[in-house]
Amino acid sequence: MQSLYLEQWIHQIVSRILGIRPIARGDLEAYQLLRLGQTLRYAYEKSSFYRKLFDKSGVLPAEIKTIEDLSRLPFTEPRHLAETPYKFLCVSQAEVARPCSFVTSGTTGPQKKVFWSRGDLERIIEFMRAGIATVASTEDVVQIMLADGRPYSQADLLHRGVKKLGAAPVLTGMDVAAEEQLRAIKDSGSTVLFGYTGRLFRMSKELQRKHDLRAAGVKVLFAAGEYLPDAMRKQLQQIWNCRVHTHYGLTEMGLGVAVECEAHAGYHFNEAGLLLEVVDPSTGKAVRPGEEGELVFTTLFREAMPLIRYRTHDVSRLMPGPCSCGAASLLKIDFVRKRLESIVTPEGGDPIYPSLFDDALFEIPEIVDYRIALTRPEGKDRLEFEIEVFSQEPDILKKIHGKLLSVPVIARNDAMGAMLDPTVGLVDYGALRASAIGKKLIAVSGY
Repeated sequence: MQSLYLEQWIHQIVSRILGIRPIARGDLEAYQLLRLGQTLRYAYEKSSFYRKLFDKSGVLPAEIKTIEDLSRLPFTEPRHLAETPYKFLCVSQAEVARPCSFVTSGTTGPQKKVFWSRGDLERIIEFMRAGIATVASTEDVVQIMLADGRPYSQADLLHRGVKKLGAAPVLTGMDVAAEEQLRAIKDSGSTVLFGYTGRLFRMSKELQRKHDLRAAGVKVLFAAGEYLPDAMRKQLQQIWNCRVHTHYGLTEMGLGVAVECEAHAGYHFNEAGLLLEVVDPSTGKAVRPGEEGELVFTTLFREAMPLIRYRTHDVSRLMPGPCSCGAASLLKIDFVRKRLESIVTPEGGDPIYPSLFDDALFEIPEIVDYRIALTRPEGKDRLEFEIEVFSQEPDILKKIHGKLLSVPVIARNDAMGAMLDPTVGLVDYGALRASAIGKKLIAVSGY
């Protein structure tokens, strides 16, 4: 099964290092501990940032003897990558093959900077190959609908990964009109479409109005960049008559992190290259398996810029128990539905974040996208929704209000008297196109 490809790929890496076969969960953890020790020593010797951080903490690499001991070390914060990126470097600047400056999707603030060596890039390409192999084979044509096809951009790295798999890549870019994307699908015989969730959905809804996309021959949609609500997934499956999978990635971790398996109940991630912790974002302490917390990653083989206990600000949980896809030795994390910056708490009410409203709103076929603001008119909180629709049907406002009032968090906050009823403003198709990439935030004003 293709869903087991990632586990087999990880086992091959572990087997090469430990010299044993078959690989069980305990062997994978032994490999991670070995790699962790190497990473900590390397970072301490080569990175002025980590040498100073470790010395200040009073914990040296040799004192980390178990994976649990890692919690004795301080976190690496996202702001550190903006404030002192060059202090992370473990190689000379001449050995940096690709610097990358960016603002993380779903955040605001100064640009962060990460660096990759040529060896780092080859490992990213190899994971891209493994990730795409969970949905594609050498018989497939993979259409890559991502921005920026320059050397070693995300689009280019995926392009190389697809070629390494033996499949045929077609790079069409992100801003190509929907009709041109469809023409490329037909001309190239594309069977897998890889793109940002919001853009894939927008393109599909637009093309659906003029074409029967079920006849296009697409087998899989691979959505990245943001959470895919169940209601949106169902629409995409119906429109294309194909499977839909999602990908979770972070630029800081090398773009590729995790892929959704055939169970469609979370992600398996690159445990050969990353060590995961899930912590309480307030205390920094580990949460129990199954409890929600902030994802924290440590890179296990990075030459230019290793990252140790890097706080992602993404919120999810480890899902205990075996996965129904058959992967017996891999951990699984739940879908990432929110990040710390996306959560707001009305005065006297329950926390709110955008994905709480996704399924309710995307059950309405006319809706393409939406934006939220939290305002405080007359001293009381209110959510204001700006909703992009294909057509303004006579009863659409009534439908939207009904769906929003059925969302449990709105009903609870309303019952507690913590919020005014939400307001809805409709905007024409295309009005929110520019914001159709990345994780949504709730704009806050009037405080």
